[in-house]
Amino acid sequence: MPAIDLARLRKQANRLADFFFLPDEFMKHLREILDFYVNYTLRTKENVAPGSNLKTYRTPPAVLTHIENELKTVAEENPHFALELADVLWDEGALETRLLAAFLLGRIPPQEERLLPRLTAWTQQIRDPEVRSALLSTSLTRMRKETPNQFLTLVREYLHPERTRTWSNGIQALLPMITDTSYTNLPPILDLVEPIIEEAPSTIQNDLTDLIVALYRASANETTFMLKHILTTSENPMTVITMRRMSSSFPPPLQRELRELIRPQALTVQRPAPEEPDDFVDETAFAEVKPKGPARKKKMENSRIIYLHGLDSTSQSGKARQFAEKFPGMVTPDFTGSFKERMEQLKPILGRKKNWTIIGSSYGGLMGTVFTSEHPSQVRKLILLAPAILQTPDGIYHDPANGEPLELSAKSKQGLQVISVPTIIIHGTADDVVPLEPVREIAEKLFTNLQYIVVEDGHRLHKAFGELDWEEILE
Repeated sequence: MPAIDLARLRKQANRLADFFFLPDEFMKHLREILDFYVNYTLRTKENVAPGSNLKTYRTPPAVLTHIENELKTVAEENPHFALELADVLWDEGALETRLLAAFLLGRIPPQEERLLPRLTAWTQQIRDPEVRSALLSTSLTRMRKETPNQFLTLVREYLHPERTRTWSNGIQALLPMITDTSYTNLPPILDLVEPIIEEAPSTIQNDLTDLIVALYRASANETTFMLKHILTTSENPMTVITMRRMSSSFPPPLQRELRELIRPQALTVQRPAPEEPDDFVDETAFAEVKPKGPARKKKMENSRIIYLHGLDSTSQSGKARQFAEKFPGMVTPDFTGSFKERMEQLKPILGRKKNWTIIGSSYGGLMGTVFTSEHPSQVRKLILLAPAILQTPDGIYHDPANGEPLELSAKSKQGLQVISVPTIIIHGTADDVVPLEPVREIAEKLFTNLQYIVVEDGHRLHKAFGELDWEEILE
């Protein structure tokens, strides 16, 4: 390999950029540059790209960096051509060309509808660790910075409970956002990763270690609180075991904070009872054996049931009092003010606890829907009574109190996310406050696990309340 003359390399990269709009010519000149800088001192592919199954030119990283610098501006100004060139580079199939393809994806606006299909398809095709890392970091550069909610929606898909094979992708995609000091909205990320950390699969132990260390460096207090909460509430025995294995890589202060919670528990050895003399007769052994009765249902934890009243109602309304009588110990708080103010009052009540059953009536149903959309891992079931989930003709959710666009948190600025939490909606045919059919049309698109119960009643559901089996609905 000739010594790298930076002036000459810059000139070569600049000339290559002139062929940006001619993919075939671009590839011809790119191959010439890559061949020119082949490092023959690296005699095997394993020396330059360990674990890779791609052909490689064994090109020094500085060469690709200069090419990327020359392509950056023209790619951002011409996203359509950048996408076409990225396709050609990807199809070439070499390590260097696929890294350049991943770089070009990162210069395309996140609004480009062809971006995510490319990213999804390519991450499924590739096994090379370097290219995979580039797709999950470099290719998502603009989306992370310009549309963080869209980015978190993508990560949420990676971290879906039933898609364990893509959990590693989700974690790798999050790491650049966590380490970005300009990004300070950590709670949405903590909500996303908490179930994954609690599940603690050993197959992604290294990814989990990188994730926890990055989170701790971004916010030591929030990360420590989350980990302690997981360790004290998780029923999964692998959580403590995996955490113990990873802990040696944690920063020393975090190790000290978690030491007692991950310490191996001493086993209790039960000694066998002394044998009775041979002439001892256990009379109970001959007693009539009574058949066991049906298994008792697990008692519902009422302290994790919350009722959210309507716009002009209070915790002393008829439904609130009846719920409190049926389920002693459930939470029935009061809410006042605007929608945003009510959501700010709700979040400290629910905290970071899980397994909430949320019952929302009318305006409270809208509150419960928004919270569940933003924090699905905290909600086990959502019960909505004539919920005020309404949209304008252009699909924007609006506040029934004033008809204006709903003032959502930063987490939901792009709109509510599809909700997979089990949801039951109870709605009356004679509701003259929140019309049944528009809400049902919206709900069938918003909820993927929905049961819609239509009753002959008005908005307040006075008649239906006494006829419905609430134990079964909440079970």
